Order: sequence, then C-alpha cells, then structure tokens
Amino acid sequence: MAAAAVQAPADALVDEGGVPVPPQYKPQPLYDFRQFPEEARGFKVGVTKLGRLGTKRKLDEYAEQVEREQAEMEEKSPAELAAAVAVAAAPLAKRAKHNTLGVGKASGRDWKVPAQRAGTLRNPKLSTSWEKKMANKAEADAFKGRKRAAKAAKGEAAAAERQRREAAKKKKEEARAKAAVVTRVSAATAKRMMKSKKGRKQLRTGDA
Repeated sequence: MAAAAVQAPADALVDEGGVPVPPQYKPQPLYDFRQFPEEARGFKVGVTKLGRLGTKRKLDEYAEQVEREQAEMEEKSPAELAAAVAVAAAPLAKRAKHNTLGVGKASGRDWKVPAQRAGTLRNPKLSTSWEKKMANKAEADAFKGRKRAAKAAKGEAAAAERQRREAAKKKKEEARAKAAVVTRVSAATAKRMMKSKKGRKQLRTGDA
C-alpha cells in the first residue's frame, strides 16, 4: 500500500531547495569564519586592559633606556665606573630594627603592655621540690605494694577456707552415708517410690 503524499498549505514558506518550513521560522544571518585570524578570539596586538600601551611600545621604551644607559656608561671615567660597580655589588642594607624595649611589638605600639611568660606567673610557694616529689612517689609505690600483698593474702586465706569447708562437707557426707540404715526394697516398691520426690531421695543403688 503506497503512502499518501503530504501536501503543504498554500501559505507555507518554502526554502531554496523546495522544502516547506514552519511559519515561525526566521532566516538567520550566515557568518563566514574562514577569514578569521588564527589567534585567540578578541586578541589585539599592542592593546592592554589599560589602553594602547602594548608590548611593542614597552619594548621600544626599554630599548631606548638601554641605549641611554650605555651612552652614560661610556661617558663616565674608569674611577666613576669602579665606584658604580662597587655600589651595585654592595649588599643591601639591613632593615632597621625598632627599639622594642618597653613595648609589646616591634611595630612600635607603645600602648601594648609587654606580656609575661606563663612560667613567671607560678607561685614559688606552691611548687614542690624534686626531693619531695621523689619521696611522695616512693611512698605511693610502697603503699601500692602493701595493698597488693594484702589482697594476695586475703585471696589465699579465702581459698584455704573454701578448701577446708569442702573437705568438711565431704567428710560429713561420708559419715552420714556410713551411718545410714539401709533396707532392701523390691522392684515394685522402688517403682512406687519413684513417683514422689521424697521417695526418689530415699532410693540408693546397691553400690552407693
């Protein structure tokens, strides 16, 4: 089945190729970028942010300055040249230091009160001598040793008491079992006694 051809309305725009375009289409201007320079866009020689004081003018001024200095050097005598070289080779003078006596900063703020070090604020009466510190340390070590010894002795005494009680309990149980009255019961009686808690406690095996 052939597709039906779409006909454009009579008032529709048609481009150069005969293709219909929508009515809201607006032809845009065409730009040819083939003639643009290869440099970055907006690049202009001899122009800076401050105006037309570009590189070429600065180079020309520098060349003139060099020529002028060379001419001045040629006009000077050997003694003057030696003095100029000595001045150029002399080390730069050190920066003058401000008198910081009685002020807090080297900038000369005389209203700044000099601060004191933390060590100077310590009260010597509250400090402890080295000998006293060592004596206190020795006393603390001795106390800790006595404490450990007392704790170990207490543990040994508790262990000995526990063993003594266990031995006495075992001996008592043996004596009770030896003095107990044993009566042989039949299987039916034993079966009946197993039904109660008291009866189960009274039952013993033959080798017990």
